[in-house]
Amino acid sequence: MKSDYIKSIILILLGFLTIPLLEILPVQGGGASLIIVITIPFLVLVSVIMTIVYSLYYKKKKSENMKKKAFIIMALILIALNLLIFPHG
Repeated sequence: MKSDYIKSIILILLGFLTIPLLEILPVQGGGASLIIVITIPFLVLVSVIMTIVYSLYYKKKKSENMKKKAFIIMALILIALNLLIFPHG
């Protein structure tokens, strides 16, 4: 039960992955304001939706293997979205 709570927090925090990427990777052509205004709220919304789906749908599922696979897939989708949307310089 506690691991599901931690996994939900991790999914929400993955929505904020763009913020550390701003400091690590160079941004192309002054697009930092565009990133902050558009992509961060979008990614946070996607991560919150995925967290709600994970917590509501997989509460009913008792299979730990299925829950683990679903968490990994959702986390990989969020990481991929962060890297694809980020305007690399």
